[in-house]
Amino acid sequence: MRFGIAIPIHRNLEPQVPLDIATKAEELGFDSVWVSDHIVVPTNYLDRFSEVFYDPFVLLSTIAARTKNLKLGTSVIILPYRNPIVVAKMISTLDVLSNGRVIFGIGAGWMKEEFNILGIPFTERGKRTNEYIKIMKELWEKDDPRFDGDFFKFSDIRFYPKPVQKPHPPIWIGGSSKSAMKRAAMLAEGWHPTWIGLKEIEKGIAYIEKIRKEAKRESTPFVYSIRNRLNILDKKGKQGFKEDIRHPFPLYGTPEEIVKRINTLKEMGISYIVVDIRTENDKQMFDTMEKFSRSVLPAFL
Repeated sequence: MRFGIAIPIHRNLEPQVPLDIATKAEELGFDSVWVSDHIVVPTNYLDRFSEVFYDPFVLLSTIAARTKNLKLGTSVIILPYRNPIVVAKMISTLDVLSNGRVIFGIGAGWMKEEFNILGIPFTERGKRTNEYIKIMKELWEKDDPRFDGDFFKFSDIRFYPKPVQKPHPPIWIGGSSKSAMKRAAMLAEGWHPTWIGLKEIEKGIAYIEKIRKEAKRESTPFVYSIRNRLNILDKKGKQGFKEDIRHPFPLYGTPEEIVKRINTLKEMGISYIVVDIRTENDKQMFDTMEKFSRSVLPAFL
C-alpha cells in the first residue's frame, strides 16, 4: 500500500503552503502529492470549494523543483476543458523535468456551469475525454504522430520531448460512473475514484476487471486507488466527521482504527490511497500529516 496526500481545496491557501505540504510529505515518507483542477469556481459552489485554485501544471512544476523523489499526481485534470495537444506537451515536459515522476489523473468533469463558462459543450465531455486520451498517447508514443478524430486532426508533425516514463506517464481515471470505469478499463492504467464506499469499490473493481478481460487487457498492469477523507482522532469514541452519502468510508478514528480501515481496502484490491485532510488551519494540517506518518504509515512499510 502506498500513500499520497492531496493539496487541500476546501480553504484558501497562501502560495507557500502547497509547497511546504509537498516538501513535508516527502520528508515524512509519503509517496506522492496530488493537486486538483478547477479553472473557475462558480459562486454557488463556494460552500464546497475554496476560491483559490492554483493552476495544477504550474504548481506541480514548482513542487517538482523543490522535491527529489516525490511523485506528482493530478486528482484530477478535467481533460475536456483544454486542448489535448497542449496538455500532452505540459505533461511530457513535466515528466522530463521531474525525471519521470508524473501520475496523470484524468476526469471528464461534472460541473456544468464551469463547462458553460469555458465554452465547452457539457454533453460532449465523455466523447472528448476518450478522444483526447488517444491523442495524447499518439503524441507521446509515436515519432511521426498522426490522428484523425471528431475534434482534432493532425499529421506530418514532430512532438518532443517524449515523456521519460514509457510508453507514457500512468493514466488514472477519476470518477465512479460506468462510463468512467469503462474508460479506465479500456484506456488507462488505473482507477482513481473520490470519496466512495466499500460497496461501490467492490462493484467497480468487478466491473473494470470484467471489461479488461473482455478486451484482453487483464495482463496489463493496473492500479486501484482511492482518494478519501482522513481525520485522526486522539481517542476512540471522540466525534470526528461522520460517514454520509457524499463521503462514505472516510479514514477516521484512532490510528488503530484507521489501520484497520486501510487493511479492509487493501483486502478489496486497493493498493494506493490519496488522503484528503480537511483542517481549519495550516498547523492542524501539518500536525495530521505528522500523526499519519508516525502512527499509520509504519503498519504498511
